[in-house]
Amino acid sequence: MSTRSIPNFITEDYLKQYFGMRQNGEIQLEIGTRFTPAAQQMLTEKKITVRWHDDKGQVFVETESVDPVTPKFERVHPLKSNNVRPENSCMLCHSSVDEKPSLMTHLDDRVLVPKTHPRILLRGKLDSCISYCVVVQCAMNKQPEIVKCFMADIRSYLGQILQSEVTSQPLPELNLGEFDSTVIHQWSHNPLMHLGHDHMLPDANYGTLVAELNYLRAQIRELELTAITTFLDPSMQLTSNGVNREDIIAGLNRLSSAVYVVMILVWQYQNGHEIVLKGISK
Repeated sequence: MSTRSIPNFITEDYLKQYFGMRQNGEIQLEIGTRFTPAAQQMLTEKKITVRWHDDKGQVFVETESVDPVTPKFERVHPLKSNNVRPENSCMLCHSSVDEKPSLMTHLDDRVLVPKTHPRILLRGKLDSCISYCVVVQCAMNKQPEIVKCFMADIRSYLGQILQSEVTSQPLPELNLGEFDSTVIHQWSHNPLMHLGHDHMLPDANYGTLVAELNYLRAQIRELELTAITTFLDPSMQLTSNGVNREDIIAGLNRLSSAVYVVMILVWQYQNGHEIVLKGISK
């Protein structure tokens, strides 16, 4: 993937061009990057988390500083937002384990579970899906910026699903740039009206990139089914609808629709059609 030069001050337009700016999303930038007032306001309004990295790949979060001009950074684990050392409390015997066995792993910062635990299996599938999403992103250099930004939002949301599952925090709804999940749903269900091309079935004539996107879409659908198996209460009594992480299941459902939308946009662009996207009146 080609590199890009980072300006001294990142503007609102730069954020929109390279990051998509999904509501409640997360972006990573190099330490020392600064924002124009308009860019900072956009980050605040969209509740976007900024994490920072250095040239060694170390990740930092900004903490409160006595000097407002000179920000203070704290190094955190790249996969988390804290440096809390996990405890080793066994889920089976409820006792502390001095040395973590190879067949067990952390369900959270406190509890050890077998690696066959349904939530650990779900995380493994999420990990595979994220990895393949990045492979697809690397093949999209020649696509227009809005399509690449949509893919960045999809990759970001997959990571947010994983983080939400691990931390038990609520998962926000999916956005692609300025477009919310309702619009994404309508685009995917009537693409001929909204995107200029009818529904697509797997076909080699669409080319490699569309095929890769379709495989990613199918992976996400499998993830949705795995999530349902993981979180569905067999007795259907724990919650009103029997699901205790409906936000994750709904998020995966919308995410597969989002990838489907990108498939159609890629095909349209490859065939010389201009991409013009608008919100849909309710």
